[in-house]
Amino acid sequence: MSETDVCLELFLDWLNRTHERRFRIETRTEAGATARDGAITLAVEARPLLEPTQNREWLAARDALQEQIAAGLPVAIALWLPAGAELPVLSAAEGPAGEPSASQFTSLVRQTAVRLGPRERSHVPLPVSLFLRKASDAGGVVSVTGALNPYWARFTEHVRGAYDLDSTRLHRLPESDEHLQQLIQTIIDQAAQLDAGRTAEIQTIDAWTVQRRRGRQGVTIIGVPPGEIDDMGLTVRRNLRRLLAGSGPSLRGREAHVRALALLGYYPRIEQEGATTAMRGYDPVLYSGLDFVCLVADGLVTPLIEAPAGVLPWRRG
Repeated sequence: MSETDVCLELFLDWLNRTHERRFRIETRTEAGATARDGAITLAVEARPLLEPTQNREWLAARDALQEQIAAGLPVAIALWLPAGAELPVLSAAEGPAGEPSASQFTSLVRQTAVRLGPRERSHVPLPVSLFLRKASDAGGVVSVTGALNPYWARFTEHVRGAYDLDSTRLHRLPESDEHLQQLIQTIIDQAAQLDAGRTAEIQTIDAWTVQRRRGRQGVTIIGVPPGEIDDMGLTVRRNLRRLLAGSGPSLRGREAHVRALALLGYYPRIEQEGATTAMRGYDPVLYSGLDFVCLVADGLVTPLIEAPAGVLPWRRG
């Protein structure tokens, strides 16, 4: 199953659940599908927000890893690679310090996957290390690089001294705020024990989202090489305009009662997406005639554009 196949499946699941419909795919197209719910037809296209990677080495590593995880796994899954994360190298006997080897990674993914029910999602807890260095006894600030940078204010006010926190090995936090609170408290506690010039290694987990999909076998890793997320905000704004300009006329030209565009995003969390902001700067003519423009990221779906009440066929009358 390709990335866009997963995107299409998740969009249809979301549409059926949130609108109490029973759309089922009738025919596939190069970019999407036609689905039917009784007499109502839906034309949908699924498109990635970033251009497909041309990195052959990365693609080969991804394909090999998919095959290794799928071997003997009795369920079909999608594995959402956190933005900026490297794929485990299958030939490596051990991973970098503080990170799992490829065999450990495969085992953790399988253990998580077999516990999932149909359509459920969870995370694979991969061990990673953070590094906290005390620069001096003066002041009260923590300078943060990496995934914890948005939360720096939540622990800076609780430390004495100047610190540097390297969280670059962390790419996606678990969704539980309790986990974040505990991690922040651990950082505060470690800071209180450090002498100037010393560094503490803090163990935590990187949360790689795994999702049970339809079918009995198969693994789809959804992601891009780390270097291809640089300037993602600018790239998404440019690509989204192009996708709307191309898919809008294509969908409007199809015989259907409902038309939808499902966009595949590569964000660490769906609440960190930038597509909504990009849409606000566009002329609505770009997406006129589309009933839904939805973003699919990290195993979740959020509507960017949704037709108002009374417009959709099942709401009329």
